[in-house]
Amino acid sequence: MTVESGLDFLGFGMRSFGRTKASVSPVTMSGTRFGLLKEPPIEVYRHGIERGINIFFWDKMFKNMTAALSELSSEQRSKLFIVTSIGAGGPRQLRNGLTKRLKILGLDKISSFHLGWVRSKLRTRWSVADELVSLREKGLCDNIGLSIHRRQLAFELYQKEIFDIFMLRYNAAHRGLEKDFLNGLDPGNRPGVLSYTTTRWGKLLRKPPHWDEHLPRPGDLYRFALSHPYIDTVCMSAYTIEELDSNLAAISEGQLSDEENAFIRRFGDAVYQSKLPIIGDTFDQSARI
Repeated sequence: MTVESGLDFLGFGMRSFGRTKASVSPVTMSGTRFGLLKEPPIEVYRHGIERGINIFFWDKMFKNMTAALSELSSEQRSKLFIVTSIGAGGPRQLRNGLTKRLKILGLDKISSFHLGWVRSKLRTRWSVADELVSLREKGLCDNIGLSIHRRQLAFELYQKEIFDIFMLRYNAAHRGLEKDFLNGLDPGNRPGVLSYTTTRWGKLLRKPPHWDEHLPRPGDLYRFALSHPYIDTVCMSAYTIEELDSNLAAISEGQLSDEENAFIRRFGDAVYQSKLPIIGDTFDQSARI
């Protein structure tokens, strides 16, 4: 498997990301944890690597992603930016969890180790934060971070200057992150920001009631997120090579124009106000998260 140096052809270019200012692609390949969705086939991950995607949100439950990463040489794998998380437990669980993940991937360190789905301040209590910092200082991870839906809590944690990377929901229908988090960041001292649910679990791929205009392309939803100056990279879980290439082709067009941005926001408002379900054949469409 060949690995390109980077997605230089994308209109958004490579990004300086996290504490170490690593150069990462604007697209992060991801599996999915949503029970109704199958993980992308191994061929999709292989193709993403060949196209130059170099950042992965990895979990040990993503068997196909694990297999694709394992096919690479140890040198190639060590050059990727791999993000992984653990959803529960205290210092010992964090320590043991990271050790197990490194063993599965055959790595000496991980690019970013996260607390998964943080819902309260208790999850980031002193003993937990201190252990994460210790793991980073010992060289077992380059960055520490967290995924969180609670935007105001996320901003409080940003102000504590503990975490290097924040994994946050941001899409055309859910734009509260702008007011509650992004707009308050210090441009000279901001964390890396990895966004997910770009298609709102498929709802942004469907026509909402009373919508008479065309639908945005899935790739335009990613362009919307990436057009914000503080969104560094977005999770994508395309299920076929054709879907992946279609999304990358749209992303290559770069920043949204003012007209495109206004259209996407208007569409996002219509979807947000609708009662569209997020189950069913929605998930057969492109760019599933």
